[in-house]
Amino acid sequence: MAKRVCVVQGEDAAPEVVVPTVKILEGMNLDIEFVWTETGDEAVARYGTNFPESAKKMLDESDCAIMGSTRNIRGVHGYLRWGKKCFANIRPVKYVPGLISPLKNPEGIDFVIMRENIEGLYPGWEGDIEQLKPLNLKNDMLDIALDTTKKGKFGVKVITEEVTEDICRMACEVAMQRKARGGRGLVTVSSKYNLLTQVDEMFRRIAEETVSQYPELTFNQLIIDNCAQQLVINPRQFDVVIMGNQHGDILADEASALIGGLGLTPNACIGREFAYFGSVHGTAPDIAGKNMINPTAMLLAGAMLLEHIGYEKEATRLETAVYKVYQDGKYLTRDQGGSASTTQFCETVKSNL
Repeated sequence: MAKRVCVVQGEDAAPEVVVPTVKILEGMNLDIEFVWTETGDEAVARYGTNFPESAKKMLDESDCAIMGSTRNIRGVHGYLRWGKKCFANIRPVKYVPGLISPLKNPEGIDFVIMRENIEGLYPGWEGDIEQLKPLNLKNDMLDIALDTTKKGKFGVKVITEEVTEDICRMACEVAMQRKARGGRGLVTVSSKYNLLTQVDEMFRRIAEETVSQYPELTFNQLIIDNCAQQLVINPRQFDVVIMGNQHGDILADEASALIGGLGLTPNACIGREFAYFGSVHGTAPDIAGKNMINPTAMLLAGAMLLEHIGYEKEATRLETAVYKVYQDGKYLTRDQGGSASTTQFCETVKSNL
């Protein structure tokens, strides 16, 4: 049966990379049905809401989605992330010749950050400090009680064993796949386990226990601030890195800078029953309509989508076609030192295919 992929175009400049990416995927003549939904500004103009029921229904009836950047986490993005429980945010970072990296010697950088995607601080369990008074919270490490008489706000960081086990298990599977293709089979976990001796230590412990179930893999651990340094000092040491939601969000963006920026790095958000794919950059309103946004991240996300639904060889073909644009160096977008338009870049990818 054909796979059904729901297309969320996104807002501002996002459709300028989503639309040509889908057209390229359609041109590969695979057994995939693409359905186009209305969300964001388009939906507000027609339905009065940025995420109408028709869009939700179309997503629910699809196997996965390709999604352009959106401004509002409360709409389609929030539904896909938390409603569909896409707990794993997979962020590959790979240097190929032709990319403009700020590093003197970026050759050999090739790793994946596995970011837990639905827990931690980001669900936004927040409020006034006085609400915590009935809990009589005490810091056992410092032996001090929380002063709830002061005015201020709190944010709760919640990490569950179930979701942590899920992300660690998927990280190990990714490490095994990479090892089969010549990877190192090294899984590194990073958190602030030296100070957050319950939540972050639990995250570290579960990662270690999970990796131990894979004799072919090697386990490593780094405190998060040291990991931030090591990403710059020696990024080639990494293979697969597991991080919590906030840490993974920040350090994955740092990692993107190593190879040339967010315009080059795709991501996949995967749950047990659904997945969506896209770029990690924002909607880029400052360049909307100018046909100059770099489509690399979205095109590589398209390759990740193909691999996810079983088209591994075709995924490699698309990735190779994208990277050949950089190797040739003739049709690069402005952020990569060229003057090519988004359309020219995409046309070159199609020619390479």
